[in-house]
Amino acid sequence: MEALLEKERRKTVANCKSDFLEYVKQMWPGFISGRHHRIMADAFNKVMRGELKRVIINMPPRHTKSEFASYLLPAWFLGKFPQKKIIQTAHTAELAVGFGRKVRNLVNSADFQRFWFSMGRTERQREIARRRKRKVGLAKVRERFAASKNEGEKAQLLAKARRMSPFIELE
Repeated sequence: MEALLEKERRKTVANCKSDFLEYVKQMWPGFISGRHHRIMADAFNKVMRGELKRVIINMPPRHTKSEFASYLLPAWFLGKFPQKKIIQTAHTAELAVGFGRKVRNLVNSADFQRFWFSMGRTERQREIARRRKRKVGLAKVRERFAASKNEGEKAQLLAKARRMSPFIELE
């Protein structure tokens, strides 16, 4: 009996790794699939196989576009290609950051790690260290900007600060 359960589990894992909609059903237990979900999932599967380079999704609000494309798809992508990186964009920075957090939380969840890998504490600690380093660097640039009298130097410092954080304002 136990061997049969293990075989079924392996089959489920294999299905989740090869088909986006199967993965969605495992990550979102209450999910009810519709025809439009299968169409989106087929497009995402083609992207993962390299058959499509671009996808545009035009559907009315509340049809799971964001849940699929900005939350579940990036996590699935990271599961398939853990060495790659993703840039999360949206019409506002706040929305992009929110989806990024949801993806990170999903990737760190026990449900996700049943199928893929564990990001583990090391990656999280590295991310925290990068943020601290950027914060300290920005504080130093702010100090130098405030002390600077030369407009050329201020422009250089502003450019340096924007490379660290594109939305920063120093003036």
